This record gives sequence, C-alpha cells and structure tokens, in this order.
Amino acid sequence: MILLRSATFLLMAAGFLCGCRSYVDSTHAEVLEGDHGVNYGRVFGAPVPSEVTVVNSMVVVYSFRPGVVTTDDFEFELIAPREWIRKTAKSFHLYVGSGEFMERELDSRREKARSWYAPGPLSKYELYRDATSVGYGHMLVLKEPEVDGRQRVFFSKH
Repeated sequence: MILLRSATFLLMAAGFLCGCRSYVDSTHAEVLEGDHGVNYGRVFGAPVPSEVTVVNSMVVVYSFRPGVVTTDDFEFELIAPREWIRKTAKSFHLYVGSGEFMERELDSRREKARSWYAPGPLSKYELYRDATSVGYGHMLVLKEPEVDGRQRVFFSKH
C-alpha cells in the first residue's frame, strides 16, 4: 500500500513539474532590437552616459505570468571606461574569474547569443560572472583598449 502511494505521488509530482515547464516555456516574449538608448535605459534604469557608446543591444521582455519570474534578458556590446565597468560589475554582483568551468559556461552562452556578441577567443577577454549557482549575468571585457582608452564590453543576462 505504501509503495502504491509513493508511486502515485511520484507520478503526480512528475506531471506537475512537466506542466510547469510548458507553462514557463509558453510565457510570451518580445525581442527589442535597434533602439539602443531605450534598451540601455530599460536595463540600467538611466540614459546612456556620455562616456559610453552602445554598439549593439538586444533585450527580451517577458509578459507577466503568475508564478513565473519574468525579468528581462539582454545582450549589449558597449564601449565604456574602466570606471563604468567597475561600477556595473559591482551593481550586478559580477566577479572576475577564470578557469575551465567559467570558459565552458561562457562559450555555451556565446553559442546562443547574437553573432556580434564577443566574437573573439576567450583569451582576449577579462571574464566576469555573477555569483549565483546558475550564472545568469556575464560580462566579457576586451583586454586590448580602444584608441581612446575605453574598452569594448559584452554584457548579457539569460
């Protein structure tokens, strides 16, 4: 009898979890591209600073659904000063890292990103990641600065 109850419970739990996944996957998403100023403001909560240039941007906006976390996903290519990079890393809780695990994770991330997102080998970038176990936020900063001293930054959350 206990075995039957356990099996029934496991089947119900599996059905519930499968149903939740399709519920999450069916959440409506809208992709916003082209208006870099609007995309920057949506993610950073402020206009683009004069010392920052947005080269490319893409934001995915999810519709509200009860029980589903619907924060925006995004990808940016920017040219920014070191101070902006430092402040952004701090406000998004990103840390500099290295190693095989981080490189595999970032390569996996780049496979799903836009073609303009961090196109060079990872060895050319400073690698940043958020401190969560999932690693939602990533920032890759090109080590070689631009002519004006700013650096090319690829920043994403997924």
